[in-house]
Amino acid sequence: MSLRERLTRTLHAAGLRIAGEPGGRAANVLTSLLGLGRIELCTNPSCADCSPVPAT
Repeated sequence: MSLRERLTRTLHAAGLRIAGEPGGRAANVLTSLLGLGRIELCTNPSCADCSPVPAT
């Protein structure tokens, strides 16, 4: 994992922990402004990239 990704994930997790979903959105704005990227949370249970169980 790159340093940029680690920073982005850390800031996003902190935002979620402190303020819930609005904090996650605020963290995404901050990391985007810093040029680090964004974290998108997928809520689709059948998503092949996000699902903990492989789709069949």
